[in-house]
Parts: sequence; structure tokens; C-alpha cells
Amino acid sequence: MSGRAGLIKPLVVIGLVLGAVGSLTAWFLSFEGYLPGDSMVRTWATAKDRPSDDKPNRSWVVGDVAVRSRFDAVTGFGVADGQDGKKLWEFVPPGRAQICGSAPRADEGVLLVAYGTESGATTSGGTGTPGRGTGKGCATVLAFDVKDGRELWSVPRAVSDGRFPGDGFLEAGNGLALVRHERTEQEARAPGGNRALRALDLRTGKIRWTAAVPATCGVWDTRVGSEQVHAVLACGGEGADDPASADGGDVELMAASFDRDTGALKWNIPIDARRPVSTDSTVVMESADPLVLRVVRSSNGNSGEATGTFIAFGQDGRPRPGVELNGDYGQIDRAEVVGERMYALAWTYQKGRHYRLVGFDLKTGEEVWNEELDEPAAGLAVRGDRVSVLCEWSTQSSAITELLVFDAGNGEELDERHFREDAPSGHFFEHEGRIIVTGAAGGHAFTAFERW
Repeated sequence: MSGRAGLIKPLVVIGLVLGAVGSLTAWFLSFEGYLPGDSMVRTWATAKDRPSDDKPNRSWVVGDVAVRSRFDAVTGFGVADGQDGKKLWEFVPPGRAQICGSAPRADEGVLLVAYGTESGATTSGGTGTPGRGTGKGCATVLAFDVKDGRELWSVPRAVSDGRFPGDGFLEAGNGLALVRHERTEQEARAPGGNRALRALDLRTGKIRWTAAVPATCGVWDTRVGSEQVHAVLACGGEGADDPASADGGDVELMAASFDRDTGALKWNIPIDARRPVSTDSTVVMESADPLVLRVVRSSNGNSGEATGTFIAFGQDGRPRPGVELNGDYGQIDRAEVVGERMYALAWTYQKGRHYRLVGFDLKTGEEVWNEELDEPAAGLAVRGDRVSVLCEWSTQSSAITELLVFDAGNGEELDERHFREDAPSGHFFEHEGRIIVTGAAGGHAFTAFERW
């Protein structure tokens, strides 16, 4: 008996050591993406982009096509089974024209882009003869069918000084294309001489209406909802007509709504009833159904710290309780609105950024649930009843390492996956069970990963 007892003890020790080694090995394989059921593996990647001198790019996945818009071209790639990121079509603006703007959404498979030559530029022939895409400024709006790159329609856009505009002058949604036109300096001084907002049929380009913008206001940004067209207006002074103006004077940013069928003004109210929102604030339209504005009044670019509020409005323009940019949950970095819920990534700083995923009820402004994340968050997407988050190993990392999926209703974690190969830290889309991540200029435009 004593001999058998003497054997049991070392066998137990060996078993414990083997168990520990096995657990450590399983953890390592899972963390590195080599354990079935815990992994994300790369299935395909598009060819690498040409460098673009840090000029901004936009990307979309619409149906079975991924689209990348750059200053020099708009390109469609196939993402259906068997296409594996193959280039399907490409549009290159004529002469020396550049892509100078695009709608942030590709609604109903239609993408809006604008192109032209900036002030002082000429065509490849050197004549500078006015014409399609050859005039000064961002003067031509073009609508594509995303599926095959077919041109559906194009319209001229009125420009003033020949400079390329910033974001917000093109919008698409719910069957409408919105184009914000500019006016010459002389026209802008005339009564009602503010920027014109025109709505066209998204599929045909036929003019539907021109918005009845108040005479003392300029249009800064727009969003198409299912029943109303929402806008951010700047009202009150000379700077109201120029989002690039450094001196807004007594100009105040306002929230407005237009009838979707006629363009008639339905309401126009201050964004904040307590104090004016000045033109040096940042106002982002996060959603149209309901209207949700992110209002950032001040920010510290070095630390990333900012102060502001998310403000939601009812269909009648009545503001609802707001969600503060900073709270007990930290500072909100990214947010997605789906129906009456807002899902946000918020961070606090303590020897690095620590993130939480928070669900808010937009009717009350209250938290619904709050989940701490083990890794720094780099991307957020909401699809159906699932909230997906991409995470990095650290905030100093440039590659994605982890995918987390949560129940949108209660915040319960449903899935955790680790990437075997490096994934670029960019925007991402979900398509037929795959994750499609966008890359930076000079890298792969799109890279697809699937669960393994």
C-alpha cells in the first residue's frame, strides 16, 4: 500500500503540470487565433491601393459590392462568394479633375460623388474651357449604380470661389439625393441669398424641390429621414452662409426640419435651449430617425478630452433628455444609433485608455446597460440585435486583435474571437457572416475575415 501511495503523489503532480501546460497552450492558441471556435481567419484581401498623399477616403459595403472613393477614382469590388475582392468597375474623373466629395451613405444601391478642378486648375488640354467636370470648384455631381458602376445621372452644381468644399454638401437616403449649392458673393448678399438645398430623385436625378431655407440662414449639414429631411442651419449674420468662416459673429447653429415631399420648412429651433451653439462648435448628425446631434463645444486635441452632449429630437422638434459626452462611464468616443437606442464606446484614462460599451435609451437619456471591455476598442457596428466591437491589444497598436459581439438588448456577451492575421485598424462592415475591414491609403482597400 505504501508503494502505491508513493506513486499517486508524483502522478498527481505530473497531472497538474500537464493540465497547466494544456491550459496555457489552449489560451495561447485561442489568443493567437489558432483554436477552432475562437478564431477569425483572413479569407481574401483586395489589391493594395496606391498612396494618396493623406487625402481622405470613404468606404462602403452595399449589397455584394464594396466601394472605395478616393481623390483619383471610385472603385467597386465584389464581396460575394467566389469574387474575393475582385475589382468589378472603376470610375476615373476626366482630365485633371478630382473626386472632391461624396455622400456618406449609399442608399438603395446608389452612390453620389462630386468631382471638379480646384481654383486655378485647368483641364489636361490646358485651356480651362468650362464644361463637364472642367470648371473651377466641385461642380459636377454624379450618381452611380453601386452594383455595376453604371452612371445613372449627373447634374451641375453651383459653385462660388472655386475651392473644394468640406463634408456635408451631398446626402442620400430614402429615395432622395440632396445637393447643397453655393452662391456667388453678390447673390449671397441679396435677400434669401443663402446656400440653396435642392432635392432630386435618387434613381433618376429629377428635381423634386428646393428647400425653403430662412433668409438669414445657411445650410451646414443635412440628413434624410424616413419622413423628414433634417438640417443643421447657421442663422443670424454674414458668417451664416459660410461654414469655412472663422468669424461667425452672432451666428447660432440651429436644428431644422423640412417636409420630405415638398421641402417646406416644418420647424427651426435652437439646438440647445439653454445657451447658443456657436459656429466654433462641432455638430455631427449621428442619426435621422430620430434626429440625434453630437454637439462638441470644446476639445483638447492633445489629450483627446472634449465636452459636449448628444441631443435627440422628436418629430415635432421637441428636444429630449440629452446624453452627456462625459459621464460616469467615461468619455464617449464612437456611437451608433439604431431606433430609440444609442450604443457607445466610452473611455477613461488610467495608464492607458480603458473602454466600456454602453447602451442608452434615447427617450429618457438613461443608461440601459454598461459592459467593461478587456481591450481598447477600435471599431463599433450594430446589425440587427447584435453589437460588434473590434478591439486592439493596446491603444498604441495599429492592428485589430479581437472581435466581441454583444446582445443589443441587455449587453450580454455572445461571442469572442481572436484574429490570426493582422487586421487593419479601420471601419468595418458585416456581410454574410464575414467581417470586412477597410484599410488606410497605400494598403489593402478591404480585407475580409470569417469565423473559424
